[in-house]
Amino acid sequence: MTNSLRLALASLLSIGAVAACGPAQEGSPTPSQSCPDTSLNAPTEHPLTLAQSETWTAAASPHLVSGDTRLDADVTLTIEPCARVVFAQGASLSAARGGARIVAEGEAARPISFSGLDGARWNQLKVEGAARGSLRYVTLSGGGGDRFYRHASLVLRGTGATPAAPVALVDHVTITDSMGPGVMVDRAGTFAPGSTDLTVTRSGGEVEPFAMIIGEHAIDGVPTGAYTGNRVDEILVDPEGANQRGGLQEDTTMRDRGVPYRIGDSDVDRFNIGAGGADAGRVTTLTVEPGVVMRFHPHGRLGVEHYTGEFAASGVLRAVGTAERPVVMTSAAENPQPGDWVGIWYGGVPSAQNRLEHVTLEYTGDDCGCVLLTCSDVAADESAVIFTQAPPTNFIHDVRFVRGSGHGVFRGWRGPATPDFSEGNAFEQMSGCAQTLPALPDGCTPLVACR
Repeated sequence: MTNSLRLALASLLSIGAVAACGPAQEGSPTPSQSCPDTSLNAPTEHPLTLAQSETWTAAASPHLVSGDTRLDADVTLTIEPCARVVFAQGASLSAARGGARIVAEGEAARPISFSGLDGARWNQLKVEGAARGSLRYVTLSGGGGDRFYRHASLVLRGTGATPAAPVALVDHVTITDSMGPGVMVDRAGTFAPGSTDLTVTRSGGEVEPFAMIIGEHAIDGVPTGAYTGNRVDEILVDPEGANQRGGLQEDTTMRDRGVPYRIGDSDVDRFNIGAGGADAGRVTTLTVEPGVVMRFHPHGRLGVEHYTGEFAASGVLRAVGTAERPVVMTSAAENPQPGDWVGIWYGGVPSAQNRLEHVTLEYTGDDCGCVLLTCSDVAADESAVIFTQAPPTNFIHDVRFVRGSGHGVFRGWRGPATPDFSEGNAFEQMSGCAQTLPALPDGCTPLVACR
């Protein structure tokens, strides 16, 4: 390291040494009492490959990551409470090989910090594949320099197969000033059980503006916390599938985490529940809890089974809100309009386990690309809810269909005109039928006017 770099680092550390240990909590020792004063320390440098387990101590702080530093298989990097890790421009720390572990477990009054050297934009802390991580009372600031990881500061990646990999535990982790999202979780990775109190703030840029980006298999693990103060205060769900197939393939619960879930960020994104088709092998259930807001990218669609046919659907949707806290499925357009997104598509024969209750469906009716059976005298098939096979029962109750371009419910099967979805639901400012008439077994002469 050059003398000028050492002097710059020493100056930076002398200014921020105490602050880096984090604010004192009421009843806790002050940071100066809890953390060693390392403001005059020369940085401890580390090789780009960690070939054996080691501990980065608070006393030897700051620890300098100068490039793309990686852990070998079965190597554990332990980072002590109060330790400070600084990154050179574009540097990163990664665990990706089997048995590799990053254990950075601070304490409330003795947190661990990751930041850029002299304000440098560093890349990411990454845990993926068969590696694992544990982060407690950790702050990451100023990361997200790598566009290949969508400018995220913390990157958690699975193997692309289910069951979803619990890649890392995050507990009282704060991420600030990330160039993109604070966290990206993909390839069927997820947060480890027990993750809680994650804060992402002052993060997101013009290209990647969201607080967090996750694949659908990470939805269930999203921790409690705070995700506001970012360029876009939303959690982007980027549908990716698993096991070399599309669709959500594990039972998952979507919980209200205080900000909306943005479903997709391109015109071709489709969020499907179930692996799809008669050979899918199992049924996957998505449960959506009260208060959740799902905002669909224009032209998006929620598919409860992707394929059409006389087979049991591989997906189930249970979206159950309350009168006070309904589930809202709406448009993500800047100026929402009727027909922004498709709506809910039920493929295959829907399960009786489906349930929509106290749900608001807004701005639906985009082109579904479908040709459906009906005895209604209608010119188009677009609807907020589309059935291709008859469900065994009416599982739609206290649902508001609002400002849609097209119909409320399209009963697109051949058979009896039951179940009836008109009772107990509200259809407001819809341009088409409340519900269509199925193609009756005896034919459709004459066609029936919309009702």
